[in-house]
Amino acid sequence: MKLFPNFDDVFYQADDIHKMVFFPLLTVDLETLNKNRGKVHFVSVFGNGNPELIYHNTTLFDYDNIRFEWDGERYHFKGDLSSIESIDDIPKWYDEAVQEYIQFKDEYCLLKSWQDAENSNFAIQCQRREKIDFGYYHYIRSLINYWVTKEMYLKTGHFIQGSVYLDGIYGDLDKFNPKEYERKSTIGKLSDKSATNRSNELIGKVCGYNYIQSGEDEIKLYIDRKNNQVFEKFDWS
Repeated sequence: MKLFPNFDDVFYQADDIHKMVFFPLLTVDLETLNKNRGKVHFVSVFGNGNPELIYHNTTLFDYDNIRFEWDGERYHFKGDLSSIESIDDIPKWYDEAVQEYIQFKDEYCLLKSWQDAENSNFAIQCQRREKIDFGYYHYIRSLINYWVTKEMYLKTGHFIQGSVYLDGIYGDLDKFNPKEYERKSTIGKLSDKSATNRSNELIGKVCGYNYIQSGEDEIKLYIDRKNNQVFEKFDWS
């Protein structure tokens, strides 16, 4: 397994908007599961989860599932994302988040007390955005949270939710024990069944919000070998 794979290692022929709403969480080498050769990837999808929205071409994307073309190693998405709320605003929000993260990355990835976190630039910007528009606030907060979780995992090897760094901790910083916050036990649960020719071969499941704070409670990943597709089903408490 590989946590937080690079986007280009997960998707091919992707549009710019795909990089702004598809967040790779975990790559699985199928050979390690006795499921033939190839790789599959768990992906969190920003903007799903609202059954009241009108989704287009729901065979490829609906509020609780998504389907990707699969070449055995990477994905390609042919569906329509226009049903995602504020989809037209996401590119400018994404660019703003990128610039902010570049400028404040060291601060955002620094372990701090909750008192210091309350006065941090991140907290100030979150408060400002929430007053303007909840979607604006929610998207950028989620994106920066994902980046911090990924950054600190790659840097330290500890799988700790980014909110620990962004929102601060209670107690003595000198006594911080990363193992107490680590979420290795919930990286994911993978299937122990051999490869099949079924159209819904279960690979496993992960808890999305361990990787990105706004993520799904559960992401189940399946292979449809007959149609060379991979699909995910999402669930929330």
